[in-house]
Amino acid sequence: NSRLTNLLVIFILILLFALLLEQTIRFYLFGTDSLSYHKMKSVGSMGYTGYLQKSDYPDVVYEFKPQIDSHFKLADFRTNSKGLRDKEHSLEKPDNTYRVAVIGGSFTVPAGVEIYEAFHSLLEDRFNKENPDFNYEFINFGVSGYRINNKIATLEHKALNYKPDLILFILDGSQFTEDEDKEFKSKPQKNQFFQSFTYKLISKNKLFKKDNRHKKFLDEHKSGLDQFNLNLQELSKISQKNSVPIYIVVLDHDYSHYKLSKDIKRFVENNNLYYINTIPSFEGRDISEHVIYKIDIHPNNRANQIFADSIYSELKKQSLLENK
Repeated sequence: NSRLTNLLVIFILILLFALLLEQTIRFYLFGTDSLSYHKMKSVGSMGYTGYLQKSDYPDVVYEFKPQIDSHFKLADFRTNSKGLRDKEHSLEKPDNTYRVAVIGGSFTVPAGVEIYEAFHSLLEDRFNKENPDFNYEFINFGVSGYRINNKIATLEHKALNYKPDLILFILDGSQFTEDEDKEFKSKPQKNQFFQSFTYKLISKNKLFKKDNRHKKFLDEHKSGLDQFNLNLQELSKISQKNSVPIYIVVLDHDYSHYKLSKDIKRFVENNNLYYINTIPSFEGRDISEHVIYKIDIHPNNRANQIFADSIYSELKKQSLLENK
């Protein structure tokens, strides 16, 4: 009995130590947000949140559910009646309005960032403040996990219905390959509060270093340039058919992708599309200071401000957003 009691005491002490270590790690990663049950259960993959649904358009594959009012990666997360993470927008464009459609993935959403701190919200605010007698709308069509095929389908089936004057087609994190999974597979909803962040921190301690994942990413994209060129040809046709300029925006805070972005630029310009690259703005910057938290590569509010400044500068150079 004495031996069993000692073993039980040891087990309880180990359990208490593990729980204390886990909470310490959570506080290290998330600060006071680690004390919020509702926020902490939002830290994880979008696929397990229950926020996604099958799209009516097979090539879009999936989309956000409408009227979500919750959190994702600690930030407030709300969608409008059309399933966009944005305020309500009428399909009919109001008078005296210049409308920009922003098509992208998780960096565009943007995951883990309050919507008012998103680069497209900052751009909308800046252009409206500079032109108080004119109305600029930047409509956010970003959805987590979207690859280039989902984005092109979203542009064709959804964004063009809003009669945009300009399209920002975002390559989130320099990503331009297609999603091989063309069907939506619903995942069971998980309460992500009960995951181990101690394990996540240990397993992702090389997140910001050049390791095999970095090389695999670059190799995959270099081998996908021919398909990317075909995608750009399709976007060029959409631009010409609808008389709407399209900017291909490399939205990335990882300077190690700069060489890849030069290949992207060559293909974009060969297809008579506009090009913006945010990567040069991050030269000499520590990427770990521009992510939402230490185990997640998604850009934080500071990175979004840099994105906005970089895009603003290029848009002003082309004078495409002048009052019409």
